[in-house]
Amino acid sequence: MTETQVVHHHLKDKQRKPLDEDSLRQLALYYVGRYATSSKKLSEYLKRKINQSGWIGTAPPDIYAIISYCINLGYINDPLFAEMKYNAFKRRGYGKIRVKSALKAAGIDEKIIDSLTENNDSAMETALHYAKKRHLGPFYEKEDRDDIKIKRRHFAAMARAGHSADVIARIFKINLEDLES
Repeated sequence: MTETQVVHHHLKDKQRKPLDEDSLRQLALYYVGRYATSSKKLSEYLKRKINQSGWIGTAPPDIYAIISYCINLGYINDPLFAEMKYNAFKRRGYGKIRVKSALKAAGIDEKIIDSLTENNDSAMETALHYAKKRHLGPFYEKEDRDDIKIKRRHFAAMARAGHSADVIARIFKINLEDLES
């Protein structure tokens, strides 16, 4: 065992100090300072830290007071976080279904999600971008383009990216010559 392996081995064995209100607040501030996050993700992080380290005190930790504190400081803003995530997914070409799923997992309110994803015009544009980037459907340039297995594989890839079946079908019907003119 090398010296660095010995050091890492001892760090794993080291017992963590139990948390109190101040140390939990410091952990929260460190986390929101380092990562863009939602209130649900911060809550999960703090609960995980309490489970790992333990808790000092007779009263249970007030995680929601710490989250409110971070919200009041402006470090957590769920609508802004949702918009940022939505735009990142859209740039990558992901569809409405995948975006909604990711935002729900982050604990974003359903009303905020619906307000972001209600525009159907961008669904076609995003799917087109994804197909072009991944060389799917009409952008597949090999000779076996009409093979049913290839079409199914491309359809499945776009479905996994969160695009609806009707949008995918519309993309697959596009003629490349029409797009270029």
